[in-house]
Amino acid sequence: MTAGPDLHVVAVPARRGGHLHGPDDPYVEGVWLPVLGPAAYVVWRQLARQATGAGRSTVSLPRLAAAAGLGRPLGNQSPIRRALRRLERFGLVHLEGERILVRPRLPYVTSRQLALLDPETQAIHRRHRDRAARTA
Repeated sequence: MTAGPDLHVVAVPARRGGHLHGPDDPYVEGVWLPVLGPAAYVVWRQLARQATGAGRSTVSLPRLAAAAGLGRPLGNQSPIRRALRRLERFGLVHLEGERILVRPRLPYVTSRQLALLDPETQAIHRRHRDRAARTA
């Protein structure tokens, strides 16, 4: 991925079934943030909002880095590039040439991810899941 040209931000259709959480859902901040880490979380939220919004559907790497507060995208170990690699590992974005494919809505974390979180975050997960089950 180059630093200069605009990258097209494309929303990946959500998988069917299950409860999904958008970038402004409290569950994402309360549970996914500790899973992803702050830099990757902020980058995903920027991309998810852009992918689902009515505004611009392209972004340059420098603009994305600046919007996320991650400085200039110099080198392979720059914070923005590390955040994008982390998001790819979690399957939340995929870099494909001049496109960034983004999952703009996230499911509940997996039981394996949940087991690695602290008890307070696990409680947040249970409260959200239980509330969704009561309203379904």
